[in-house]
Amino acid sequence: MRIIVSGLTASGKSTLARGLSKSLGLEYFSASSKLREIMPPREFEFWESQKGLDAIRFRLKHPQYDKALDNYIVRNVRTQTNIILDSWVASWKVNAPSTIKIYLKVDVKERARRVSERDGIKVGPALKFMKEKDRLTAKVYMNIYGIDIANDLTPFDLVVDSTHLQVEELRKLCLNYIILQKK
Repeated sequence: MRIIVSGLTASGKSTLARGLSKSLGLEYFSASSKLREIMPPREFEFWESQKGLDAIRFRLKHPQYDKALDNYIVRNVRTQTNIILDSWVASWKVNAPSTIKIYLKVDVKERARRVSERDGIKVGPALKFMKEKDRLTAKVYMNIYGIDIANDLTPFDLVVDSTHLQVEELRKLCLNYIILQKK
């Protein structure tokens, strides 16, 4: 079984993917972590920071890093049958059989609150960084692939508005969906 979890900044894609990985005994893969390995070293803790935004601007000028990541994902996801990954763009790029694609939607104010809490910054700056990160990242994928990651939900099997769901509620909802798909 292959599962891809997508969504914008602070939608909960990594948290959900890690939780489902444990529940289903699947290998977890983080596209963001792999991208950091592929790119030249950069000093930043979170993408939602000035240094993180500078790294995304670097990606806009050097699309070969995103292309290398996406090629890596496409090659490796096809050969693995027990993997879950969180990725902004893999759902559009991976066309392997038995792949469940989940998209998480979350209200912008809730996403800013989550970034604020996670990164230890005030909500105002969190919202500013998050919106700019989303805009720049969307531009990366539009420039490379012509994909509108914020509005095109066509590749997804399940779209969940998790604005008001707790982590465990979201995990159970998605787990039930996955189990139904396996039958």
